[in-house]
Amino acid sequence: MDLKNQIELELYFADHFETVLFPVLADIYLRQEDFRRARKVCNIGLGYHENDSAGRFVLAQVEKAEGNLKEAEKELHHVIKYSPDHSAAAIMLCEIQTVLGRAPSRLLKSWKRVLDLDPTNQIAVEFVLKIEGDKEKQVGKKQKIKKKSTQPSTKPEPVKESAEPLNVSVRLATFTLVNVLKNQGLFYQALEVLDLLEEKGEDPDMIRLEREAVKTLIESVQKDSE
Repeated sequence: MDLKNQIELELYFADHFETVLFPVLADIYLRQEDFRRARKVCNIGLGYHENDSAGRFVLAQVEKAEGNLKEAEKELHHVIKYSPDHSAAAIMLCEIQTVLGRAPSRLLKSWKRVLDLDPTNQIAVEFVLKIEGDKEKQVGKKQKIKKKSTQPSTKPEPVKESAEPLNVSVRLATFTLVNVLKNQGLFYQALEVLDLLEEKGEDPDMIRLEREAVKTLIESVQKDSE
């Protein structure tokens, strides 16, 4: 059977709901943005193969595309549980958890998992450094309080924005990633991803609005540091 032939897959799946090939057909529907059919195929297939990580990952992407981030997060946990080396799922989980505003400790654990799978992942490196840097600042503040320093309080320096490029592939560039980078204070990297989205031909109005928002945030940080 030609796994790239949609009609062949559809006919085969109709007669073999129990097939382990269901994620292939579901992924075709996903790429066509036919989320209803992708979800239906996943639900049927996972009824026979509950722990199929490929099927769970397709379903997670469907949930994300439809804005069901908590459900996507749940599916990604399943993927990583049964396929610990699934780097794409690990990265997507970090993105979604950041948008959902999960605790820094949980984010740190998730991004460190990405680093374990890919030590060269620049996004993970930036996030881990920033989160651990924030933790060190909090520890420093607590120590100052304990010492009851008599020195006059000074305004804490804002986190310095790294302008180092992320070198993200066009395929991985999404508006979700832009939000992730904004939430972590990585504004120049967010602009880089917006450039990639422009190359992909994504919504120009959305790109323009995001650019303006990011530039406003950069100006705010610069004023605070003066």
